[in-house]
Amino acid sequence: MKNAVLAVALLCIGTGFSPSRDKVKPVATSSSAKLTAAAESLYAAERKAASLWREASPGEAINATLYEDVLALLDAAIRENPDNMHAYAFAAQVLLVKADNDDGTFDICTLLDARDDAEYVTTRAEAASDADVVAARATLKQIKRIPPSAIPDPPSSCGDDDHDESSKTSKTR
Repeated sequence: MKNAVLAVALLCIGTGFSPSRDKVKPVATSSSAKLTAAAESLYAAERKAASLWREASPGEAINATLYEDVLALLDAAIRENPDNMHAYAFAAQVLLVKADNDDGTFDICTLLDARDDAEYVTTRAEAASDADVVAARATLKQIKRIPPSAIPDPPSSCGDDDHDESSKTSKTR
């Protein structure tokens, strides 16, 4: 399944497919923009698959998700173009969803990565689109609304590989 989805993602990249959205600017032809668009397409497919899984198997956890593939595409987009603010803003949103353990708790390391990516966009607002700044601010607000009791582990539980302040992309996504 994972290989099939990666094949679809690569097909999206190769053909320049981009999901149509009101708030997203038309996708440029750069590799970084294509990778970001492919990540968005893959994420939409992942969310739909997760929804179908929950309907078919209520109460059963989803053991494998494709967030890692989405984040890998976004990391590649950022490596290709470190100024791709849309990739950072979208990565922050995906990381926030990934941080949710589906049991009322959140993974602190993933939340910190989401916060870092969102703050990266908001501190460089002049280089980002209005939609990306709004999305990053919304992610930060959602993170701030999480009660401390829902984050059982302290930030110190994150190893260097889990959360690295010197890098805006997570090495273990």
